[in-house]
Amino acid sequence: MSNKLKFQSNQILKLNNQIYFPYLIHNLPKKYETFPINSIIKINTIIYINSNNFNKKYQTNYIQTLNYSNINSNNIK
Repeated sequence: MSNKLKFQSNQILKLNNQIYFPYLIHNLPKKYETFPINSIIKINTIIYINSNNFNKKYQTNYIQTLNYSNINSNNIK
């Protein structure tokens, strides 16, 4: 089986039919340490967290608001 990284236009990562949300190191969600290690990917300075770790409402909101200029304002509070 071949693993292929696929970036969507808003920098959401899709790998093996799983969606990963991008975060900067200083802007990780508060529950970051409770997520399974195999659901986190680090590429350069961006950390990708599997969307299955978040509820559906958060996923929808994150996808709708994500772009390069506001990645810093997308925190779980």
